[in-house]
Amino acid sequence: MTQEPQPRPRAGERPRPYYGGPMAESVPPPSERPDNHLDVDATALRGLAHPLRGRLLDQLQLRGPATATILGKRLGESSGSTSYHLRQLAKHGFIEPAEGRGGGRERWWQARRGGWSVQGQAFRQDPSTRHAADAVLEYHYDAREQRFKSWQELAASDPHDPDVQRWRRASGDSNFPMPLTPEEAEALYQDLLDFMWRWQRENVPEGRVADDVPGAETVEVQINLFPVLARLLASETEAAPAADGESSESGADVAPDADGEPDAK
Repeated sequence: MTQEPQPRPRAGERPRPYYGGPMAESVPPPSERPDNHLDVDATALRGLAHPLRGRLLDQLQLRGPATATILGKRLGESSGSTSYHLRQLAKHGFIEPAEGRGGGRERWWQARRGGWSVQGQAFRQDPSTRHAADAVLEYHYDAREQRFKSWQELAASDPHDPDVQRWRRASGDSNFPMPLTPEEAEALYQDLLDFMWRWQRENVPEGRVADDVPGAETVEVQINLFPVLARLLASETEAAPAADGESSESGADVAPDADGEPDAK
């Protein structure tokens, strides 16, 4: 749920999918958004707070259109349950019927094409919405972290797995600590988002999902930009307990290992 912002489509073009992240308030509102973009209000936020609805929305955003039956099988839920929660997501504007899909009795759903964004921290600071905001944000951050962790664990534990072999050179993670002012960081974040939209627009055909292309998978690009406050680093250092058997003093005892090199006890 993290591609923002995007320019208004040119004449004759259909709007591209747009998924605003839960920290959308950290970026100035884009001057132009798709006409059907959803700015989540308190009622919609509460409608998203149910844990199954977060999982259903992730499925539609990451894997493309699906029916209640398909989603029920993926998530181990009954089709009656997924159907009810899909209707609730649609009621609050997060998803919509998928045009041109199916033709049978069961409805196909897709994530809202205009996308959505929610001012997560603002809702967290309001007592009337804090509980719902906590549920939505904590699920989002945990799920995002788990997806990355699952890939890392597979790549480390089974390097000969066919998928690991195919994606080994295409995946990665990077870290760029930089001394910046808030204004510089804001400009950098906006540039990163602009680049992501431009690259997608130029390289990914409209409406494509991974199942449409042999060998394709959904690729998730996660962007976290935040200040590493010195006072928080200091508090972490002070709170970190010493490991068993180790001294917390700077002059901890060391002893040679089997090769004669010093090794911490």
